[in-house]
Amino acid sequence: MKRVALLVLLLACAGRQKAAEAPVDPYAAARARVDAARKSGRLEPMLREEPRDALSFYTLGLAEFAAGDEARATAALRKASELRPSEADIQYRLGIILLESEKFAEARGPLAQAVKLAPKVARYRPPLATCLAHLGDRKTAMDALRDLPGLSPAPEEAALAVKVARSLTDLFRDLPPPSRSDLEQSLGYLMKDAPGLAAPQLEALLAKLPDLAPAHALLGLAAARLDETGRAVTELRRAAELAPDLPQPHAWLAELYLAKEKADLAAGEYVAALDRNPLDPETLRHLGTLRLERGLPNALQPLEQAAVLDPNDDALQLLLARAEIVAGQPAPARGRLERLSERRPEDAEVLLRLAMLLFDERARAAAPVRAELTQRVETLLQKVLALQPENAAANRLLSALRAG
Repeated sequence: MKRVALLVLLLACAGRQKAAEAPVDPYAAARARVDAARKSGRLEPMLREEPRDALSFYTLGLAEFAAGDEARATAALRKASELRPSEADIQYRLGIILLESEKFAEARGPLAQAVKLAPKVARYRPPLATCLAHLGDRKTAMDALRDLPGLSPAPEEAALAVKVARSLTDLFRDLPPPSRSDLEQSLGYLMKDAPGLAAPQLEALLAKLPDLAPAHALLGLAAARLDETGRAVTELRRAAELAPDLPQPHAWLAELYLAKEKADLAAGEYVAALDRNPLDPETLRHLGTLRLERGLPNALQPLEQAAVLDPNDDALQLLLARAEIVAGQPAPARGRLERLSERRPEDAEVLLRLAMLLFDERARAAAPVRAELTQRVETLLQKVLALQPENAAANRLLSALRAG
C-alpha cells in the first residue's frame, strides 16, 4: 500500500491547470505518458528506450520505478539531475525515491533543492518535512510546512501536510513503550469522559517519571475536566516548560481560559500553539472564531488558513464567509455562500446569511440590479421560513425588504 501511494505521488500532475490555460509542461507530459503505460501494462517498451537528454532520463527513471526497480530509477534520475540541475521536479522525484528507500541523508539534498527551485509548489513541502524529521531536525521540518496554506495547495496536498505536521508534534512521540501504554490508557479514560480514572494513573506515572511532559499535559486536562482550574493551569504550564515544542499544552490552556471568559489569555495560548504547529485546522478555527465573536482584530487570516487545510468542512466555510463580511470583503463572501447554498439547499443558516449579504448589496445597487436582488432575497427568505417558520431574523428581514 505504501508503494502504491508513493507511485501515485510520483506520477501526480504538477500543474493542476487546464491545458488551454498554459503551455504543456514536458515533464508533466512525461509523467502522464508513464502513468498511461503503467495502467495499460505497456511499460516494457519504455524501459528499452535509449535516453539522450534530461527529459528522457527523467522519463526512464519514472518508468523504472513504476516497474519496481528502484536502483535503476535512482540512477536514471541522478543522471537527469546532472544534465538539468535547475529542474525542480527532477530533484523532487529523485528525493522521493530516496526517501522511500529510507536513505534520508541522501534524500535531503534533492528534496531541499526542489523547494528552493520552486518555493511556490505546495506538494514539494511535506516530503522534505518528513525527511528532516527522520534526520531529527523537527524545527526545520515544521518551518518547511509553515507557509503552505498560502501556496494554494490541492485538497490532497493540504491533507498530507496536516498529517505530517501532526506527526511532528505527536504528544506521545519518542516515549518508551511502558509509559506510552499508560498514557494511551489515560487518554482513553479522558476520551470516555472519565477524568477521575485518568488522574490517579497519571499521578502514579509522574511519581516515577516527574519530568514526563505528556503526563503533565494529560493530568492538566484531567484536572480541567474535574473543575480543578488551578491545578490544571499548573500542570499544563509545567508540560509546556518541559516540552516547549509541543502545541497541545497551549491549545488546552486556551480552552481552559476561554471557559473562564479570559479571552485575551486564550487568544495568546492559541497563538502559541500555532507557532508550534501552524497547520492545525482546529486551532486555527478556534482562534479565528474567538477573534470573530469577541470583536478582536485579525479573525480572517486563521479562518482562511483553516479553510485551505480543511476545504470540505462546510461549517468552516460559513464561518469564513462571516469573517469576510466583517472584514469588508463581501465579494469572496458572496461567492462562498453561493457555493454553500448549492451544496446545502436546505441549510437555513446558509440561506439566511446569503440573503442578508444580498440585502446589503441591494441597498447600493442601481435600479435594474436592485429589482433582481430584491427577488432573489425574497426567494431565499421564503426558503428559510419554509424550513424555520419562527425564524425571527428572516421575518424581520423580509418585512424590511417589503417595506422598500
